[in-house]
Amino acid sequence: MAEVLALPVLADGGARVVAGSHGLDSPVRWVHVAESRDVAGLLDGGELLLATGVGWPDGDGWMAGYIAELSAARVAGLVLELGTRYASVPETLVECCAAHGLPLAALDRRVKFVSVTEAVHGRIIAEQMAALRARDEVHAQFSELSLRGSPADYIVAQLAAVLRCPVVLEDMAHQVVAYEPAGLSEEALLHGWESRSRAAHRARPQEAPQGGRTSHGGAEGWLLTPIEARGTRWGYLVALAGEPHPAGRALVLEQAAVALSLSRLADGTAENWTPAAQHWLLASLLEGRYRSDTALGARFEAMGLPVARRRLCGLALRAATTGPTPGAAEVSRLARSMGAAAICGTPEASGYPGRTLLIAVSLPEPGPGRPDPGTVLDSFAARLAQLGGGAVLAAGDVVEQVGALAASLNDALELLASIPGASSPGGQRAGAPVLHRATDRPLRRLIGQLRTDPRLQEYLERSLGTLLDHDANHGTDLVAVLTAFLAHPGNRTRAAANSHLSRSVFYQRLDVIASLLGTDLADGEVIAGLQAAVMAWEAGRGGQAR
Repeated sequence: MAEVLALPVLADGGARVVAGSHGLDSPVRWVHVAESRDVAGLLDGGELLLATGVGWPDGDGWMAGYIAELSAARVAGLVLELGTRYASVPETLVECCAAHGLPLAALDRRVKFVSVTEAVHGRIIAEQMAALRARDEVHAQFSELSLRGSPADYIVAQLAAVLRCPVVLEDMAHQVVAYEPAGLSEEALLHGWESRSRAAHRARPQEAPQGGRTSHGGAEGWLLTPIEARGTRWGYLVALAGEPHPAGRALVLEQAAVALSLSRLADGTAENWTPAAQHWLLASLLEGRYRSDTALGARFEAMGLPVARRRLCGLALRAATTGPTPGAAEVSRLARSMGAAAICGTPEASGYPGRTLLIAVSLPEPGPGRPDPGTVLDSFAARLAQLGGGAVLAAGDVVEQVGALAASLNDALELLASIPGASSPGGQRAGAPVLHRATDRPLRRLIGQLRTDPRLQEYLERSLGTLLDHDANHGTDLVAVLTAFLAHPGNRTRAAANSHLSRSVFYQRLDVIASLLGTDLADGEVIAGLQAAVMAWEAGRGGQAR
């Protein structure tokens, strides 16, 4: 209504609002010239009525009933042109329109009503055509994403870009699977997500309006649409408050929901979103892709791993070759049954054998009547080892801050890679402890803590710089060979096997290393110094050397 009154054809007539200004945001569906008193029965709602009053009855006693009928018919507003019947707007008409919240505008100069209808109808039709084009574009965009098999997080990101608002994909337990903040801070978007989501779902109508799937929910102005197909509902797509879209925000949301449903059906597994979301979360942690510990904590909480007033620990698991590898759902269920919580993923770095899992565990903080977090962790590891058919597990430190969880996970992964027999077909050796702890490797922990010390960095360059330069310039793998040798300095046959080289080639490269470094690789002190340098190099690269 406000936009119509601002059109040049009405502005030239001196259009001014005299009542019902709070209703100026009412949509105008059509313009109708109505000089008759009995016009309400001819209206469908959303019309803007134009009148001069020439056909209206005398007096003003009829006006209250007339305006009540127009309000009941849900008209968008009434425009009265002055000069033909009325020199000024009748006070009774103003009072009645104000009482019903019906916008009433006056024209101080004569205008051609046909020009008004032409201008407004032209704009309405143009907007409808733009909406149709926008709908076609949205349909084509999300259909293309479906055909390409785009992952859920990419579809969510594209939806947020189209709607220009934050978007969240959640599962049926109100845990975040993927999200795109779209300019909003992660803390503001994800803080208390589960409770906010449950409140929004409780507030939404039982059935979506006008037979659609999308509904409004909660005081925050969310739009929610289900992700479902073949009678199975997997979760909801949530769009936070944002600007209108030419195609309609609900339609855009539903097109994205269809793309996500097709993606889920094409994947063909019962649990494809959760592992991907957990893997992405751990990768973000380990690669430092987060703005602050507060933002990171909000991510973990929203994805089902509580971090506030908890103890956190990183585990690394290597399943036996002949045993099963536990899935994300199994790990999560086991943790919950023991009063803990856990999410898992796979290492991003190359060089780690398959069947390796990284697990972030959240344990209740110690207190009266509560078991010690270390005890809970041991029990969890023991049962997890059974799930993995005799799996080998390593643990980093138990920490209190979510940002420190990255070091705990890296320590666990490094320790797992160094455990004798961890990659053997039989998995856990007889008599070996179920859970290996990072405290068993004090030198590696010390070097990790000092990895940014300039003196350690200088020592690294002095000890390994020649080999690193040679590898960079000639495409060789001398540092990797040296690392394999240092892992088993007393057993060169085993070191050669671990480096996937024949013994003759391995020995030749050791000779090249000794020549380039000008050292004796049989000297114990030399071996100790090189071991420290290699550990420092690995620590600086996030453990990717293995």
